[in-house]
This record gives sequence, structure tokens and C-alpha cells, in this order.
Amino acid sequence: MELNSLDSTRKLAEIISKNLKNNDFLLLKGTLGSGKTTFSKFLVRALQKKNKIKPEEVLSPTFNIVQYYDLGKNSKVAHYDFYRLKQKSDVNYLGFFDTAKNFINIIEWPELIIDSLPEYLQISFIYNVGKDLRSVKINGKGKWFNFSINE
Repeated sequence: MELNSLDSTRKLAEIISKNLKNNDFLLLKGTLGSGKTTFSKFLVRALQKKNKIKPEEVLSPTFNIVQYYDLGKNSKVAHYDFYRLKQKSDVNYLGFFDTAKNFINIIEWPELIIDSLPEYLQISFIYNVGKDLRSVKINGKGKWFNFSINE
């Protein structure tokens, strides 16, 4: 699926936001600059809008490793960036596996934990620098196995 504009990225985030709930894992893969954080910003805003929560500024969690966003009704988003983590024990130290059930979990650079998750929706972002074109491939595991985008 091509993402030929910011608007198409926003629309994709809005579609996916309709299917997410606590204890879901959304894995975002791709090179630096491929659109993972931009997509995450649109997704958090879509979730806040859906839950009638005033939109917050969505920041990249690269240096903090995790940012939290309130969705009301006992729901929150945990937006992780595991880029700087080197081993799975670093993820365990964060308490990730202990608290994940309480959040909608968005994880950029999920390679350290992908084998530990029973279910996830994964979006792989591909950036063609020469054509300045972004596209995504979507696949899932568990309940997300046959997930498809129906606009």
C-alpha cells in the first residue's frame, strides 16, 4: 500500500485506530525517516479523538524510550521506541511485559521482542528515497493474522 501523502498516512492511522484496544501490540518497522513516528502521531490523535480526549502533542519516544497518552475510560497508549536498546533484558527492565496489558502498545523498532508476543499487528514502512515515496506492508499474528485495511 502506497502512502503518497501525509493525508494517506493519517487515513491509515484512523482506520487502524478503530481496531485497537488495551493489550494490543502495534509493531512499526522501517528505516530511520520511513514514517514510523509520523504514523504514531496520527494514530494517537485518532485514538484521542475517538475517545473525546483533547489532543496532546505527540513526541518521539526515542530518548525517553516510552511516552504515555491518556485516552480516558481506563485506557492509555504506551508509545515505545526500542532503537537504543541492545538486548531483550533491557526491555524486561522497563517492565514492558508486566504493564503491556494496561495499554495500547505502539512499538517502534520491535525486533527485540517480536518473538515473545503471541499477537500483534505489524506495519513495515518502506521509504524509496530516490522517488520520495513511502509504502507499507501490513501483516499480523494471532487475532491480527487476517487483518486487512478496508477503507
